[in-house]
Amino acid sequence: MKMNVLIITCLVMAILGCNGLTQRDIVKEFIPGTYSAEWQTELNATKDTLSLQVLTQDGSETFLIIRRSRIVFINAAKNRPPEYRLVKWAGTYDRKTKTIFINNNGRVLSFEPQKEILWMGTIKYKKL
Repeated sequence: MKMNVLIITCLVMAILGCNGLTQRDIVKEFIPGTYSAEWQTELNATKDTLSLQVLTQDGSETFLIIRRSRIVFINAAKNRPPEYRLVKWAGTYDRKTKTIFINNNGRVLSFEPQKEILWMGTIKYKKL
């Protein structure tokens, strides 16, 4: 009888111990998609879009990040036409900090899945 209790206890402990290995990473599942932000300074108004996608499948930690920006100049630079920018970055997801480190420029992307927000520094992007 004592042996059965010991075996059952060991099985329960093993199952509970493995549960941590199979838990879903909610932040990583939230990441793929398109995010948008707008801001204005005394010189320009900017509309920015970030598109994030997993670079390869099967549990990859690498993401392709495409940033598209439209900058409209104001005040002294009114006569300038809008400026459009497109840049592509590769970023690595860190499971511990739940962030993406952009390899090209050292920026860090952080996420708030419950609010559908991505942060790049102090810039707040909303998921579309």
